[in-house]
Amino acid sequence: MVSDLPRRLEVELASGFVGREEEAKVAVLALLTKSHAVFIGEPGTAKSALIRRLSQLVNCRFFYYLLSKYTVPDELVGAIDPVEYKQGRFVRNFKGKLPDCELAFIDEVFKGNSETLNALLNIMNERMFVDSDGTVYPCPLHSLFGASNELPSDSELSAFYDRFLLRHFVKRIDSTKLEQAIIHNLNNFNVNVKPICSLADLNSIYDQVTDYMVKNASAIAKVTTQLVTVLREKGIFVSDRTAVSPNHLPRLIATHSLVYGVDLRKSALTVSKYTLPSEDVYQKYMEALDSLMPVELRVAMEKLEQARNLASDGRLKDAKKTAAEAIQTAQTLFEKPEKLELFKDEVREVIENAEKLVRDISEIEEKLKQYKKTT
Repeated sequence: MVSDLPRRLEVELASGFVGREEEAKVAVLALLTKSHAVFIGEPGTAKSALIRRLSQLVNCRFFYYLLSKYTVPDELVGAIDPVEYKQGRFVRNFKGKLPDCELAFIDEVFKGNSETLNALLNIMNERMFVDSDGTVYPCPLHSLFGASNELPSDSELSAFYDRFLLRHFVKRIDSTKLEQAIIHNLNNFNVNVKPICSLADLNSIYDQVTDYMVKNASAIAKVTTQLVTVLREKGIFVSDRTAVSPNHLPRLIATHSLVYGVDLRKSALTVSKYTLPSEDVYQKYMEALDSLMPVELRVAMEKLEQARNLASDGRLKDAKKTAAEAIQTAQTLFEKPEKLELFKDEVREVIENAEKLVRDISEIEEKLKQYKKTT
C-alpha cells in the first residue's frame, strides 16, 4: 500500500495559504510524476511562494529566476570561472544555479529568448546541460515549475509549452476568503517551514507507481485512450507525447489512482483538466466529459466554479444563488443510483464545497449588515 505522505504533503503545502488547495494538488502531482508544471495567472496570486514553500517541505536545493528577453543562459547555468579560463581551463561555476538544483521556479517563463529557452528545454527534457565546449553535465533536477501572466503567444513556443505536462490557471482569492487570508498571513508571518520529507521519499513512491503501471498497463492504456480520443474529438489539442509517453498522461493517471486510492477512470477525469492547453477550451472540455461522467455532476461542478468566480468578483448574491443551484443539481443524482455509484465521492464533494461557499457568503452578508447598522 502506498504511503499517505503525498496527501500529507499536499495538506501541509496548502496550509501555508488560504484558497490554494488545488494549486497544492497540482504541485504535488508534478513532484510525484517527476514532471514539470506551469501556473498561469495574474501577478500576486502566490505562485512563487507556493513552490518556495514546497522546496522547504521536501528539503531540497531550490533555484528561482525571473526571465526577460534579455536573460542570457549564463544567468541560469552559471558563469565561466575567469581565473580558470586564464589558465586555459573551461570551468563553469554551477553552484546555486539551475544545473545544481533539484527544484526550480522560473517566473515569466515564456519571456526568455530562444537561446535561453533552448538551454532550459535541454535541462527539462534530458536532465542534462550541454556546455558550449561540448561537455555534458548531468542535472539533478526533479521538477521545474514555471509561471506566467499569460499564455505564450508565439507559435515557436508551442513545443516548449508542451513540455509542461501540468498546466493550471490560477485565480484570485474570492472575496469570501479575503478576511480569512489576511488573518492567516498575519498570524503566520515569518513562521519557519519545517521539512516533512525528502525527494528520496517521493522517489520511492515514484517507483511504486512504475510497478503499478506495469501491472495495470492494459487498464491504463484503455482509460487514457478513451480520454484522449474524446478530447481530440472536441478539438482539444493533446500531443502524442502527452498521450502515450509513460512519463506523461499515463503516469499522471496511474499516480493519482494509486496515491489517492481511486478508480483509474475517475483519476483520468480528475487529472485531465490539469493538462488543458488554455482556459478557452474549458467549455469544450466539460462537453467532452459528458460522455465520461454524469451530465448532472458536470453541470453541478460548472455551477460551483461559476459561483466561485462570482464570489471572487464580489457578486455575493449571484454567487450564493449559483452555489445553491449547484447543490440542487448534484442532489438529483441521489435519485439515480446507476449514475451515482462511480461518482458518489465527487457528488458529495461538490455539495459540501457549495454548502460551505453559501455559509461563507452568508457570514459576510451578516457582517455587512451589522456594519451598516453601526455607521
